[in-house]
Amino acid sequence: ARFVLPGIVEEIRYAQHRGQLRAEFEVAGEGLRNVSLDTLSQAYQMVNAAAGPSVVHIDIHRTAHETTIGPDLPGAPSILISDQGSGVVVDADGYVLTNRHVVETSDDISVTLSDGRTVKAEVIGTDELTDLAVLKLDADNLIPIPWGDSERVRVGSPVWAIGSPFGLDRTVTFGILSGKHRVVRAKDRYQDFMQSDVAVNPGNSGGPLVDSRGTLIGINTAIVGDTYQGVSFAIPSGIARKIYLHLRENGSVERGWLGVSLAEVPNEQLLRQDHRIRGAMIVALADPDSGAARAGLKPGDIVVKVDSERVRDVDHLMQVIGNAMAGTQIQLTVARGDREIDFDVSLGRRPNALNRR
Repeated sequence: ARFVLPGIVEEIRYAQHRGQLRAEFEVAGEGLRNVSLDTLSQAYQMVNAAAGPSVVHIDIHRTAHETTIGPDLPGAPSILISDQGSGVVVDADGYVLTNRHVVETSDDISVTLSDGRTVKAEVIGTDELTDLAVLKLDADNLIPIPWGDSERVRVGSPVWAIGSPFGLDRTVTFGILSGKHRVVRAKDRYQDFMQSDVAVNPGNSGGPLVDSRGTLIGINTAIVGDTYQGVSFAIPSGIARKIYLHLRENGSVERGWLGVSLAEVPNEQLLRQDHRIRGAMIVALADPDSGAARAGLKPGDIVVKVDSERVRDVDHLMQVIGNAMAGTQIQLTVARGDREIDFDVSLGRRPNALNRR
């Protein structure tokens, strides 16, 4: 029994596992017969049909003066340097949203529409901190893309990118939303990126990231490295829409300024067990006449909410304040000692010197 019984038990276990595999095989085979991949394919095609007509190809022409005979020789020849990118029509009146780095220092901008027309474009305004720009086209019969809600899109949701990678216009790529609230570089703390694994390459910049309804949830703007490596970043539509409206109306963005210096909250001073919702600590007041000083905020206060929205960290608070715009009235909830106190704050205008940092 000592020698025979273990072999019998092992054989029984193997038979059970083999039976389980057989059952899963049969169930999967039956399920695949009942799934229509044609329906899934049609859904992908409909997303492209819904968003594709709004996507434009942007050709940029820059005139670079290069001295080919001598460094000090006047009248050196002008070499026309072409660049390209993508954009998306967001209003039937001819307004196009794209990246600032696509159109900056341009001498001439041509936009090719989805119906094949090529028209000239004028830069209405740009915003350096979010890398967004608004163009105006002199064209009719445009099809604007519907705005989506980037806050409601959950990680793992399917997303599509449409643009002109390497000049191949109207290219569609597919992936999932890999993450949200990414800060890629320390200097870009106002850029609250969405991360996806959609194939985005040079030329996709400024093109739309869309959801399964074909609505705009982001503007593709950055990748890691020189070519696609599975990590792409987009500016959320919630931010892009605010910036677009301000650029369209004013040509520039006047960001809100609280007038404080901030630091991360130390672990021993966390007010919640969730370390991802840390708040932001005020360490100094920048100006006695700032909105924070006039409202009564003090060094040592921990900002825990802005208009009932919990503050994750310093970057989050800076993004919320910066995107609120100058003159906005907000309510801050701060922890002071063992109390939480609400303050009504009128945001000032962010100094121009800070916009270059």
